[in-house]
Amino acid sequence: MTPSLCFLRRRFLALAAAPLALAVQAQFAFAADGAYPNRPIKIIVPYTPGTSADTFARMLSEPLGQRLGQTVVVENKAGAATAIGTAFVAKAPPDGYTLMMSLNSHVITPASRKSPYDPVKDFDAIGQIVDGQLAVLVHPSNPADTFPQLVEHLRKQGDAASYSSPGTGSTTHLYTLVLQDMLGTKMRHIPANGMNVATMDVMQNNSTMIIGTVENARTLVASGKLKAIAQTGKTPSPSLPGVPSIAQSGYPDFDFSTYLGLYAPAGTPREIILRLNKEVGAVMDTPQMRRSASEKGYDVVLTSPEAFAELTRREFEQWKRVIKDHGLQAD
Repeated sequence: MTPSLCFLRRRFLALAAAPLALAVQAQFAFAADGAYPNRPIKIIVPYTPGTSADTFARMLSEPLGQRLGQTVVVENKAGAATAIGTAFVAKAPPDGYTLMMSLNSHVITPASRKSPYDPVKDFDAIGQIVDGQLAVLVHPSNPADTFPQLVEHLRKQGDAASYSSPGTGSTTHLYTLVLQDMLGTKMRHIPANGMNVATMDVMQNNSTMIIGTVENARTLVASGKLKAIAQTGKTPSPSLPGVPSIAQSGYPDFDFSTYLGLYAPAGTPREIILRLNKEVGAVMDTPQMRRSASEKGYDVVLTSPEAFAELTRREFEQWKRVIKDHGLQAD
């Protein structure tokens, strides 16, 4: 073998061994340091302050720190449709000191555009913590008061029917595409620069409907600025009383909600993952936390690391199929 080929072979083997070496290093560090944790833990939120991921990370941080005996700090790293903060966590040492609180966009962003990470392979799931409802929202002047009536209205409107979203490939956009496929209708997509602008389009009656979180919709519905027609998950949130789910309105197979959960970099020691899952579960499974979550339109849902990893994998594959079927191009 020539010297150049020997060099290339050594280089290839070194690159191939790098992820394994990082995981082994983390395992060694865990054993050498003794009890975990022995220094502050950071929860990265790849969204702006005030979003649901940020809110729940901050709700969780203080009581989780008390249970772990260490400070838990929340840090926002928003931008590039969550890719900046998510890539930061993917590249962090897998030692349990850098975690991430994320939504469904953890899988939707890389399913819809090129991203510097794999949402399944580059992360270890710790567990889901909450499940949140979304709602189909229309202008108060819309003649529909129930979901079947809205379906009839959309069919009568034909090409004039439209829906708003905060952008192509967003959760709102993709959920509406699935809804259209189920109903056999076609609406014109009106992408906006963010959720607030998209919601305003419906409030000003420039768009027929939008799918938005119950958390954000409650005040607008209560003030009469929007009308809630149905909720997207099978079990409707009490935060919108009297508003049934789409499944309860004659479409039992439609079940889409938004979830929040914690991840760690791939290769994090199993003992740390299980410890975090246990302590996070203990914090969330209290009357105060359940009440606070419910007030925001969420239900506490505590899962094992394995169940959350499977949910992540399944959702990633599902949204890749939806995006491919609709010919949406990655950025």
